[in-house]
Amino acid sequence: MKPLLILPFLFFVACSDDNSPQTEMDAGVDFSSPDIGQDADVDQEPDAEADQGEPLPDSPETLDHLFRTGPQKVGYLEFSYSYDAPGQEEPREIPVKVWYPADPATGADPARYAVGGIVNVPTDVALREPAPSTEGPFPTVIYSHGSGGEGLLAYPYGEHLASWGWVVFAPNHVGNTALDGVQMSFAPFLATTLHRVTDIRALLDTIEAGFESPVSGIADLNNVVLFGHSFGGYTTLALGGADLDTDRLVETCAGYGEDSCEFINQEEVQTAFRAGLGDSRIDAIVPQAPALIPLFAEGEIASIELPVMLQSGRMDKTLPDEVHAIPAWEALDGPDDIWVEMPLGGHFSFISICTDLSEDILTLFRPDAPDDGCSEDFIDSQLAVSNLTAYLHAFARLHVLQEVQWASLIEGDAFSEGFEITLKE
Repeated sequence: MKPLLILPFLFFVACSDDNSPQTEMDAGVDFSSPDIGQDADVDQEPDAEADQGEPLPDSPETLDHLFRTGPQKVGYLEFSYSYDAPGQEEPREIPVKVWYPADPATGADPARYAVGGIVNVPTDVALREPAPSTEGPFPTVIYSHGSGGEGLLAYPYGEHLASWGWVVFAPNHVGNTALDGVQMSFAPFLATTLHRVTDIRALLDTIEAGFESPVSGIADLNNVVLFGHSFGGYTTLALGGADLDTDRLVETCAGYGEDSCEFINQEEVQTAFRAGLGDSRIDAIVPQAPALIPLFAEGEIASIELPVMLQSGRMDKTLPDEVHAIPAWEALDGPDDIWVEMPLGGHFSFISICTDLSEDILTLFRPDAPDDGCSEDFIDSQLAVSNLTAYLHAFARLHVLQEVQWASLIEGDAFSEGFEITLKE
């Protein structure tokens, strides 16, 4: 990827605060990402076994498949869907970015990414709207971006996973995106907290019902993994089955602004919160540096029945471990849960901003980034994001596709230096 263009917009793309007051429970910040890993001995050419889609042997050679690009050509397109959301008079119109396995005979041009519709980012992997591969349907990945981000920021995950035969959907959580930051139009904090969840549910409904797009019908909703960073990490836990303490939200709504009180005091909104946030169509979740952990009702995180891979950075200043990651891990009690930690990881270690922006632009538009992931004091961001992608890939193949040969690899030594793995006893 080439560096992003110099625009004031970048400040909002990188990590925009939402318009509610920041507390230890509220991480109104974000972005997301990755790319190729380091320290892994990888072969750049796909082998015949991978091309045939056959199960991989339980051996160290499988690590290769988690870091290099797969045999499928990658397509990219965008579409939108709308739905009636609780507490909102007008339907929510949600743009979605999609990466998918493409027809190998396609002659499509390279895709062009435009973050927020403003900043062009070229890709040397994805193709613009080619016909999908006829080998589908393909297992499904859904990404939830962080506050002040957008779905396009999933491009490294999307490109990699699509090359290995997954369809990746990344919706924009309208009212909590980079463009909303530019326009100073963030939705009320508690509205975002609910609508992020309903956005994903409505996306699943849309995929299930079919929609007007070349990729309609190629996603297998019997095999779904959900991941997200920061506020998106909260979103994965909520959809995984953990409910918020609604009574507490009502009592403390003033702490998030008058508009949040107005929102949550609507009967249909409280009904939606109390009805439960989970979705049974999701098979596994991967929260990355998840936010809002103290807002979950007591025992709710422990009640999650899906396999969970928690990913966090021990040096995260935006969402400190002692407030979010550690309590989340201590609450989780599933036998398949796993914690992937970066001892030298910060909040920005999960995202591409550290490498997509030159040092002077990064300092100009996000001066706190060097202190939270983008400096020599932290793990190299390219190493970080490539390994996080590899762990997500392996976890999904194990718990969504039931390819049991990945268990020993995930549960063994860390893929690279700079990572620590903890399993539930």
